[in-house]
Amino acid sequence: MEHISNYNLHKDDFSKLHFEINDAKPYLLKNLTHATIPHRHSFYQIIWFKNAGKHYIDYKIIEHPENTIFFINTNQIHYFCPDSSNEGFLFHFNDYFISQFNPEFTERFSLSVFNEIGKPYLQLSEKNAERFLVLTKVIQDEIAINDIFMKEQVYSIFASLLFLIERLKTKEAKIDFTLNTDFKLAYLFKEEVYKSKESFFNIEHYSNLLHTNNKKLTSVVKQYLGNTPANIIISIKILEAKRRLANGKFSIQEIAYDLGFDQPTYFTKYFKKATGITPKEFQSSILP
Repeated sequence: MEHISNYNLHKDDFSKLHFEINDAKPYLLKNLTHATIPHRHSFYQIIWFKNAGKHYIDYKIIEHPENTIFFINTNQIHYFCPDSSNEGFLFHFNDYFISQFNPEFTERFSLSVFNEIGKPYLQLSEKNAERFLVLTKVIQDEIAINDIFMKEQVYSIFASLLFLIERLKTKEAKIDFTLNTDFKLAYLFKEEVYKSKESFFNIEHYSNLLHTNNKKLTSVVKQYLGNTPANIIISIKILEAKRRLANGKFSIQEIAYDLGFDQPTYFTKYFKKATGITPKEFQSSILP
């Protein structure tokens, strides 16, 4: 069983920038053996693919058009498809990079950009791709020069990129991320389910936790997440099960208990009902 590696960015070294930008193709060729197999990061990643191609996120191959921006959240499993051109840019950054300049923006961008709601990518128009390229090149120049106030300059320009992405996502989804309380409720529900994925809580638990009622929570979750709260709870538990099964470090029995199942047999039934295959069959299906 192939172990799924977890990569960090400037871990615990706060003298570093906690941000980096790379040309995607050379970076991929340099890290080919790691980047083309399933892996995860403790940092955020924005990938700008200039050409149409494919990318793998959370056990799905996603075909994308040209000038596509992907948003890889922390701990999401993904990899680069070697049969795609993969021309473009990679942006890596930690919460620390954002929060050291403006702590409020850490939550804001996690809500508006890295929310794992809807499509995992955004397509840029030709005009916006040109703007994106200009800002990208300025960031690269700032890092290369490494002059006084370089960190502040890089943050300021990169924040402009994030605001541009936020604006485009807002227009595409017709949601004002800063004002729409219903969207925030749906997002917070999903966030709380992730936090308690080792437990079995029903919708009433989350309604009480989020100071709302079952009817309201069901309504906004259906509207913004496209599914019922019960199905969202199941999908997140199954996704976590897949991540742990793919890790290769733990037995199916250990994973079952860690995810709140009283018996491994119940976990097997639960997993098969949701996916159509057993946990063991899933592990075999992702062997290299």
